[in-house]
Amino acid sequence: MAPSELVACKADMAEAARAADEILRALGAVPPMFGDKTWQGLAAESWAASWNARKTQLTTLLNAVLAEQPHLVARVEEAERRKVAS
Repeated sequence: MAPSELVACKADMAEAARAADEILRALGAVPPMFGDKTWQGLAAESWAASWNARKTQLTTLLNAVLAEQPHLVARVEEAERRKVAS
């Protein structure tokens, strides 16, 4: 018997959450490496500013994905309830 759409959705959401959390942890590990011991000057400052801007965008996107997950699961739950009621 194939798993229900709800079971599959929850499994997908859990996997997506694990991946997002892993990426967020990796992003958080980088800033402590910035500093004058590895690279100095305007090029280093420019690179760090650019990286931080991209990190902010990616963090915002991943947090939006995580925030959307309960809504997706609720829509699948509602669709399954409607199927059962029909």
